[in-house]
Amino acid sequence: MSRLSPLIVASSVLLLSACATKEFVKETVAPVQTSVDGLGARVQAHDEGLKALDGRVQSSEARMMAALQQEAAARTQAFNNLPKPPGLLMSTVLTDDKIKFSSGRAQLTGQAGQELDQLVAKLKADNQPVFVEIQGHTDATGSDTGNEQLGLKRAEAVRQYLARAGLPLARMATISYGESAPLADNGTREGRSTNRRVQLIVMR
Repeated sequence: MSRLSPLIVASSVLLLSACATKEFVKETVAPVQTSVDGLGARVQAHDEGLKALDGRVQSSEARMMAALQQEAAARTQAFNNLPKPPGLLMSTVLTDDKIKFSSGRAQLTGQAGQELDQLVAKLKADNQPVFVEIQGHTDATGSDTGNEQLGLKRAEAVRQYLARAGLPLARMATISYGESAPLADNGTREGRSTNRRVQLIVMR
């Protein structure tokens, strides 16, 4: 009986040690497990929040796209409702060879009148409302300001002639380009003669 006592004691000690170890593990692991569970719950909640946010973003993008499409459609409709711009019917250039503008002068010759009479006859035969832009040009002789004024005088001379021939003044406008839009080299006599001109743009 005395021999078994140490074994019984040892077994009891081991049993008690095992129980103590289990309790220690339980006390140590339990808080960690709780933290892990809590972290998992927060991660899940975060994921759900991201999904909800993504849904709101997609909904906002869809509304924005719909608004842009509506705006584009409204702009297209408004553009279609605008009056159509005038279309170019013809462009006639009355150069120095036809009108005989002398350098620094704006008077029309009889030959220039014949050219303009042909234009008026054609417009009257068409019997359509038109708008005529009359552009005055000069060579490079003289100052910029002087050529600007001279180009306008040449354009006005043509407009007055056309008005006397029957074209409404309200359907004509004059503009001067002076020496800024040459057709030929101003360094030659022939080039300067070509640049002294009036150009008529007829639009409907």
